[in-house]
Amino acid sequence: MIATTGVPDMTEQQASAVAEAIGGETWQSGGGIWLVLRNRADGRMVVMSDECVCEYADEDAFDRAEPSNSLLLV
Repeated sequence: MIATTGVPDMTEQQASAVAEAIGGETWQSGGGIWLVLRNRADGRMVVMSDECVCEYADEDAFDRAEPSNSLLLV
């Protein structure tokens, strides 16, 4: 699947490699979209996709799709 930017979506293997490198975990959000999640010691959550990195106040904020900060990578 090709994202709207023309950049291929992160594969399961890529997500696993990133997760291992940063001490996170992979998460499949549906529709073939793989994310890497990392819970910080302060309770905040960092989520990486092939297009952006988002920080959430906590897991509930992630579930509500309410990032406190984000960085677009493409």
